[in-house]
Amino acid sequence: MEQMADLKRYLQISVGLSVLVLVACKERTGPPVINFTTGDTVVNANDSAIYECEAWDWGLGPVYFHWSCSKGNLAWDSFSLVKWFAPESSGPAVIWVNVTDEDGNGTADSVNLRVAQVKTVLINYSGAVKPGLFRFWQDSLRLGRTVRGSFSVDTNLVSFLILNDTNYRRWVNNQSYEYLVARLFAEEDSFAAAVPNSGIYYFVLDNSYGKMEKVFNLFVEEVTP
Repeated sequence: MEQMADLKRYLQISVGLSVLVLVACKERTGPPVINFTTGDTVVNANDSAIYECEAWDWGLGPVYFHWSCSKGNLAWDSFSLVKWFAPESSGPAVIWVNVTDEDGNGTADSVNLRVAQVKTVLINYSGAVKPGLFRFWQDSLRLGRTVRGSFSVDTNLVSFLILNDTNYRRWVNNQSYEYLVARLFAEEDSFAAAVPNSGIYYFVLDNSYGKMEKVFNLFVEEVTP
């Protein structure tokens, strides 16, 4: 009889513990928990960055990741890591992650970031242009970007032009031409213009009509939108 009483007490304790475990499991169910979502908050235009989300499920089951963004493009967007490719235009952007479990419960997080303008120096030069001559540089410019800068000359006046390949050849051959930027017979000036088409452009300091050698300073940069 004493053994039967001990067995009964054991069964009562076991059942009670099972109930406690079940209650505990019920209390610890729910959507996945995100520990952190991290990555760069400033990314240069046309650059890329890696973002990571660490998350876990109450039931210790697998979790699934789905990434999205307000602009730009994503790679590996179904993993805990994602690679984001920034657009060419600067400004704010958001990257979102949604983490789900096997039951479809979900938790979301996001990273707010800023796409920064990229400035590329094309010309930064000081030098001389002899009378009756001109000096030029050439470089490729991309559609939608801005070319800007400044020039100055120590004596008298000089002309500055930015021409695409076709119009540079017309200008050299004394034919009619169109220009992206023209500052004619100036001592110093600044300039800025949106690039209408991708291609090769020429930057010309013209002392063809000058009577003396002139020392000049020229600075030109290309800027993303």
